Amino acid sequence: MHLNFPSRAGLITAVFLLFLYAVGDAEEYYRWTDKSGNVHFSDSIGNVPEEYRNQIESDTFETEKPSARKPSREDRPQERSSAEGPQVGKEPARYEVPYIPYEGSAKRVIVSVVFNGRVTAPMAIDTGATNTIIWPSLAERLGLLDRDQGRLIVEAGGLGGKAPAIRSIIDTIDVGGAKSDFIPTTVTTTPISKSFDGLLGLDFVSNYSFTIDSRRKVVVFEELPSDPDRPGGHDREWWSALFKEFSGSRAWWGAFSEALDKEIRDSMISVGNEEMEWKAFADFQYREAGKLLDKLDRYARENAVPMSWRQY
Repeated sequence: MHLNFPSRAGLITAVFLLFLYAVGDAEEYYRWTDKSGNVHFSDSIGNVPEEYRNQIESDTFETEKPSARKPSREDRPQERSSAEGPQVGKEPARYEVPYIPYEGSAKRVIVSVVFNGRVTAPMAIDTGATNTIIWPSLAERLGLLDRDQGRLIVEAGGLGGKAPAIRSIIDTIDVGGAKSDFIPTTVTTTPISKSFDGLLGLDFVSNYSFTIDSRRKVVVFEELPSDPDRPGGHDREWWSALFKEFSGSRAWWGAFSEALDKEIRDSMISVGNEEMEWKAFADFQYREAGKLLDKLDRYARENAVPMSWRQY
């Protein structure tokens, strides 16, 4: 038996880029468009194909941060912690959050976000992003790269196609009092800006309706009524997709590790470094997927999610 290994170069690139961007502080970036119309970004001109270097755009991102000012109680007359859940017979909680409406020459909605009750960072609200995406520098501050957190290396879609990334879970996100718990997050190795630390996706606002008041420069979050068919604020599709993702990853890497074990045992010649490296990586991926699945299972039990919505 002979295994067809996933790209070893892809593995090395994923790990290298992760830590490169986690400690890097480059401000300049290069932008170009390929023949298919795909837009690419890079912080190094060496990564720009020669055929596109005559049309690259170079710029430096500004690092101005959103105001830390919190809306006053007068601004939010129904304000209360979203962790308490919607209350019957009361007006839905409403939160007005100031934002910075620019990033250099770009028009973005950048808000101040508190992660896990302790780390504050600027985030751009992206209505086109289904999931929340953060840069490695923020992941490092949150401890998401620590051994006990669950850090599954994956490929994620981006402007220039697929790129290595890490899947993990953020415990809480708080935007001016509007909160969400248990946010599966993608840590990208290709941050598009140094002016903010990631993109706040639509998964965060699952318990809210929200509008952008461009005249007053505020984002308004209004809590939705509770729904017994949405445990934890999520529907069956959300729960099932996450269980399928984490359990499927664990099963795939477990089977791959077992196949490697068999090839190593059956090998009539000495085992090469590539096989041993992939065996170590497969075991790592299996463990990390298991950590994420365990966290998801605990959260599902806390919210009484039906067993038929879970896939192990």
